Amino acid sequence: MIELFPDSDIPVTWASVMAHSKKRFGHGFNRQMLSQKEWNGRKIIAEAFKEAKSVQKRLSNDSLPKYSNAHRSLLRKRIAELEAKNMALREELEEVRAQQIDELDVFLNTPRDIRLMVESFAEEASLPSSNVKKIGKSE
Repeated sequence: MIELFPDSDIPVTWASVMAHSKKRFGHGFNRQMLSQKEWNGRKIIAEAFKEAKSVQKRLSNDSLPKYSNAHRSLLRKRIAELEAKNMALREELEEVRAQQIDELDVFLNTPRDIRLMVESFAEEASLPSSNVKKIGKSE
């Protein structure tokens, strides 16, 4: 039971051990009695408490950043802002890409007359359409 305290986010203290043992066994044992109780020459409650306490300390040390100061917190804040901006730009890029794909799909799936396209190209390039027709006929 005591070894499960750190995993269950129960503080590893003798008060919590006494409270949980009272709930489980229906009798309130004091700290001295629990810590001195031996089975086969081993004080298993005290050993379990010591192990759980070390696990709790290790978990709390692992969750905290090793070197925390004002400069690092400012850099972390800046990184978070840049990541948010990066995500927003990626979403915008995806929207633009989707719009371009839709436009390309409409263009590719719309039937067109090639002769009309050549004539309009010739008009835009200010070539006489007769030259374009001749080029088309010679091929």
